[in-house]
Amino acid sequence: MKISTKILSLFIFIITSTTLSAQTNDELNKEVEVIKDYQPSISDAYKISSNPVIRDTNNYTPSFLYNIYSSDIEIDKNINHFPVVKLSSPPRTKSNTGYAKAALGNALTPYGELFINTSPARNTDFGVHFYHFSSRPNIKLNNEQKIKAPYSNNMARIFMKNYFRKSVLEWDINYKRNRINYYGFPGDTTAYQKHKANSEQYNSKQAFNNASASLNLHNINRRSNLDYNLGLQYNYFWNNTGQSEHHAKYNGILTRRYRTHQLSLHTSFNYYLKNGIEHNFDSSLSDHQFFNAKISPEYHISKNNFELKAGANLNTLINADSTFMWHISPKIFFAYHPIKGVMTVFAGTDGGFKHNSYSSMVNENPYIDYNTDLKPSEEVIQIYGGFKGKISRRLSYLIGVNYSINQNEALYYQTNKIYPDSVVFNNMFTPVYDDVNRLKFGGKFRFSSQRTTIGMEGNYYIYNTDSLSKLPHLPEFDAKLDIAINITDKINITAGASVIGKQKGYVINMPGNPLLSFAPSIPVYDEFDLSMATDISLGAEYKYSKNMYFYLNANNLLNQNYQRWNGYNQQGLLILLGARIAF
Repeated sequence: MKISTKILSLFIFIITSTTLSAQTNDELNKEVEVIKDYQPSISDAYKISSNPVIRDTNNYTPSFLYNIYSSDIEIDKNINHFPVVKLSSPPRTKSNTGYAKAALGNALTPYGELFINTSPARNTDFGVHFYHFSSRPNIKLNNEQKIKAPYSNNMARIFMKNYFRKSVLEWDINYKRNRINYYGFPGDTTAYQKHKANSEQYNSKQAFNNASASLNLHNINRRSNLDYNLGLQYNYFWNNTGQSEHHAKYNGILTRRYRTHQLSLHTSFNYYLKNGIEHNFDSSLSDHQFFNAKISPEYHISKNNFELKAGANLNTLINADSTFMWHISPKIFFAYHPIKGVMTVFAGTDGGFKHNSYSSMVNENPYIDYNTDLKPSEEVIQIYGGFKGKISRRLSYLIGVNYSINQNEALYYQTNKIYPDSVVFNNMFTPVYDDVNRLKFGGKFRFSSQRTTIGMEGNYYIYNTDSLSKLPHLPEFDAKLDIAINITDKINITAGASVIGKQKGYVINMPGNPLLSFAPSIPVYDEFDLSMATDISLGAEYKYSKNMYFYLNANNLLNQNYQRWNGYNQQGLLILLGARIAF
């Protein structure tokens, strides 16, 4: 009986050990794929900058593929006697901590940039960045008149990172100053000369200043189930004509991870105080305040070949006159990976308020009437979908479609004031609002190899408005191409091309005194064709020594006299020759 009991116990032990071993092997042999959160984004109409953009010829695009295989390596246990070798101290290597760039170009164009980042410390990184670019071109308008249109861009920045055991604190102090002239004028030479004296804004100077400070705290502990990214920011924006805006902002993202899913909460609060700007509700010039709050809860689950994010956008806007607006829209993202790593099919929805702050308005159109306060616009809902993936290790793509329903979207016109003995032209832009539904088809492609990187993107648009039939500055298509080639270890070449399709510009003729019998009772539109804008740039850099580089940049190679905004012809060919020193 005892022998039978021992045999039975031994049999149970063998079966249990085998089962546990099988379970252990199953756990160790599982394939795990880490999927990073992906939010598809097809950029809005690519806007060619009002001023030339300096393209850096240094483009580093790391591309690597690695696998880790764990296995035991047999080692022969033999003792080999080697002769004594005296080792010297290894050579010291020091990474670059900054650079200085300087260049000169035609049209009296100086360019300078200084970037300094302290050597990486254990707990702190600190740096400063200064930038200046200015030019004084003579620009030919459509009426063949040549005028001076100087401009300049300046920036000074201090930044720091403090590393803690589980988090990083980043702070940033920034100052920017951009100067322009209101020089644009659509029309013939006769009208130009006639209205030159009458228009107070003609060729007058303007400067936009923005001072900001920000703090950001986010965790770096990947073992924690709670992720956080919290930020505070303050902006003070002012110009030379007396308008100003204070903007305080809080933005936070909290994410709680579980084994198979996660919960996120995105919150943001914005407070605005505007001074000396005509209120968009009551046209008063008194100081007025604005408050915006957004809360977006979200649930995220990923299983097998499927990924789902489901949530909502909850927005409120409160104006100084107690005007209250609210918005609710679904925020959904669904992805299916039929071939992991090769193809992903996605679809989703989004929406929310867009508070058109004074600083963001000027950034979009610097020639807008400086006394304007844009109304907030609303994206009632956005529906998008498409697919993305890789054709090969080096070629990736994204193709998508996007449909959005927008309310109170600003469209920019110019105006003529008709008086008994004259017509006064305003060469700044005035917003007219309408509901605009936009259908967009877009795509992006990127090729990357050891020495060559090519990126292409393009969009085609279809617009539908509620009341306006004349839509200014809305192109049917836009496209962009960027190329970077390392010809040798010492020579780098970059090239870029930006295209915006044909657009329309409109001038509204308004009666200066509505009591005059001969004044028109309804606005009359003057229509202008803005031809397709093509901007091609080319850059080359030569490495003279370990730390010394020489470069040549050329913008608007076709010397096109295109217009981004009606009447504002852009600077022609600009060539910069300069040097860069790394230290």
